Amino acid sequence: MQDLPILPTPRLSLRPWSERDLDALHTIFSNPGVRRYLCDDVILPRERIAAFIERSQRTAAANGIGSWGIYLQESDTMIGFCGFFFTEGTGELELLYGLLPEYWGQGIATEAARAALDYLWRATGFKRVFARADPPNRKSFEVMRRLGMRLHDTTPPLTSFILHRPAGLSSGQTSK
Repeated sequence: MQDLPILPTPRLSLRPWSERDLDALHTIFSNPGVRRYLCDDVILPRERIAAFIERSQRTAAANGIGSWGIYLQESDTMIGFCGFFFTEGTGELELLYGLLPEYWGQGIATEAARAALDYLWRATGFKRVFARADPPNRKSFEVMRRLGMRLHDTTPPLTSFILHRPAGLSSGQTSK
């Protein structure tokens, strides 16, 4: 089984999801501000969050990608998440992120997503990644644009953005 690494940034520590994260992730996914744009505003049962964790671990083992909890440096409190899943039905790689509302507007989602994308390009051979958001979620669109993603599709109910592997970058190199 391939373990995902901890990804440090100047302000953050991205730590791979594990079973010990169930309560923290359930709290994040249950937050009204977070679920307003994720999971159709439905409070997900703990079993579904446990399945997300297990899916991330399987994806890490099979493909070298998965999801991380977002922590402020030197903190043991998860404030959000960031990572990759395969979109059901298409098999396309999707970037997914979310933060508790008190951390919005501080550049944390962008910083975490950049670290995850840098890992994706360095450690894997994936050629592109998508990100999707509900049309009212303009702040998420801003994050995607700051990451260099381009509008791909506006088919309701979601708007899709795409990012291709940086030119000349092969796995084993850094995109910084």
